[in-house]
Amino acid sequence: MDYQSIIEKGLKLGITEIELYVRNARGMVIKLFHGEVESSQISNDGGISIRGLYNGQIGYAMSEDFSEEAIDYALKKLIDNAQTTNAKEIDIIFEGVEEYPVVSNERANYDDYSTPEKVELLKNLEKSLLNADPKIRDVGYCQYSEREVDVKIINSKGLNLSDSYSYIHLFSGVVAAEQDETAAGYSYDIKTKFKDLETERIIKEATEDALGELGGKPIPSGVYPVVLRNDVFSEILEAFSSVFSGESAMRNMTQLKDRLGEKVFGDNINIVDNPFYEESLIKRSFDDEGYPCEETTLVENGVFKSFLHNLKTARYHQTKSTGNGFKAGLTSPIGVSPTNLYLKPGNQSLDEMIAGVEKGLFITKCAGLHSGLNPISGAFNLQATGYLIENGKKTQPVTLIVVSGNFFEMLNEVEIVGNDLIKNLMGVGAPSIKVKSLMVSGK
Repeated sequence: MDYQSIIEKGLKLGITEIELYVRNARGMVIKLFHGEVESSQISNDGGISIRGLYNGQIGYAMSEDFSEEAIDYALKKLIDNAQTTNAKEIDIIFEGVEEYPVVSNERANYDDYSTPEKVELLKNLEKSLLNADPKIRDVGYCQYSEREVDVKIINSKGLNLSDSYSYIHLFSGVVAAEQDETAAGYSYDIKTKFKDLETERIIKEATEDALGELGGKPIPSGVYPVVLRNDVFSEILEAFSSVFSGESAMRNMTQLKDRLGEKVFGDNINIVDNPFYEESLIKRSFDDEGYPCEETTLVENGVFKSFLHNLKTARYHQTKSTGNGFKAGLTSPIGVSPTNLYLKPGNQSLDEMIAGVEKGLFITKCAGLHSGLNPISGAFNLQATGYLIENGKKTQPVTLIVVSGNFFEMLNEVEIVGNDLIKNLMGVGAPSIKVKSLMVSGK
């Protein structure tokens, strides 16, 4: 594809600055159900997103069709969109820099293995899950997927960048049953090497989560010390990650606005966004504006240090971009998103954390992370399951409870930050934490 000719055509139409964002993705998904392949799908999708400045306003258009007619239509659509826009803050088309950070995204090796080998992996996983415990009655999900994404950014200011990443994903969910009661558990792994997929861990985590809920019941309502398991808190941190966005601050949608340099959380809270994080499968050299990525300290010893910025929000706040200008999808405008955002780990293990609780809760699962929280106020009300902690030990399973609190207040009451940092599928990571107290609604 001659991308330069598209740029030249746009300039001739009166678009003064123009940028092409090209994304192509290839992948495969295999679903197994009761020992048989339920579906096997190969995907190959992508397209081109064009943005440009016309008469002082930014316009967007996209096409999944790369034909000349489709591109011509997209350019005209861009002009139409720009003419109907009256934005105060205009996107910036970036000219690039001489040097970018060097990162290495290892290509996933799924091509080294045949489809029958991938199916065999799923069959063995499903069989092992069913044999893990007599109470495991069914494997509701057993799925293998692989994906590779290529991105190119080319613009009229001379920017010409490309990037790619790929991964292998294995997911499974089980159903446990005892008498008339059922409970579900799941786990997953994501790797670049097929042989590194941790099936034994998936089996252990999925079955333990499901079995652990059997016999569960609510506890009396009250205020309890709470230990949030690492995967639970990483999901909560992800759900509230917009509070660190310069875009949220620009729109008055975060309590952290105008609080740079202030103590906002406890001394043990250190949050960073690190596009080069060694343990991450996807490292980023530049964002979707072509701006170089960098490690950004958001919170240091409880002090709020920085928002995440794209070029537009950086200009608004009179600072520089942090390299966090990303698109949510091919049709989306440039927003602000983290790369690898995580709470830095502490020193205590999860077992040590639980052992220090005389009476409290250990939360292993939360629901309602989209409907049950408010990133602006920080309030959350989440359905939860887990275990009662008595005299430093997990005792009875706990279900049918709602845990309530406030994100900003909670991060001022974290007594212990664990050493078991993990990252979720969206690139947000956290260790387990012990919170001094949260409100629990039960019986």
